Amino acid sequence: MRSLAAAAAVTAAALVFAATGEAQKPPKPRPVTLKASADTVTFSTPLTLTGSVQGEKGGVTVALERRATTSAAFVAAGTATTDAKGDFSFSERPRVNTVYRAIAATAPPATSAEVTAAVAPLVGLKTGDSTPRKGRRVRFRGTVRPAHDGRRVAIQRRSADGTWRTVAAPRLRDAGSVYSSYSRRLRIRRSGTYRTVIAAHADHAQGTSRERTLTVH
Repeated sequence: MRSLAAAAAVTAAALVFAATGEAQKPPKPRPVTLKASADTVTFSTPLTLTGSVQGEKGGVTVALERRATTSAAFVAAGTATTDAKGDFSFSERPRVNTVYRAIAATAPPATSAEVTAAVAPLVGLKTGDSTPRKGRRVRFRGTVRPAHDGRRVAIQRRSADGTWRTVAAPRLRDAGSVYSSYSRRLRIRRSGTYRTVIAAHADHAQGTSRERTLTVH
């Protein structure tokens, strides 16, 4: 009886060890890979998504699906066919922060890990005079795409230590279905470098304009 009990204990320990060892094994790599050409793109800029179907040659159909980061539902975004090496690619122009995945028509179908691409609004900035006289008011104006009517942007001036300080926060106004616009006149007392920023929010990353330098004379 003692020997039977001992054998049972050894068997139980072996089963526990096996189960524990199985749980500690690293997850198997997915048979379909997917990666984006950039983590963040500016609105209207192309994004390339590439991947590979492991162990497959050409002719495998791969479906790309996408969803906004604020949505739970994926929708179809296109299809591609693998080349002789099992590779595939897609070109996208996401309008908002987007999550992508690829599904290969293998047997059984295989799904890639999800890939997220953030989208920064396209922010423009123009100044009425780049060499104003000291104390003169200069108009700062620009557009933001896509449209963000009612949201504020920050016109910022670079400080001596390299940080940026907000000097005005005009509200974006309706300029059609494609973009919003802003405008503000500022009194310029000394030379400086400026930019316009729209803060990150639920469906977009932070957008930043090109820098504009004003030289006072």
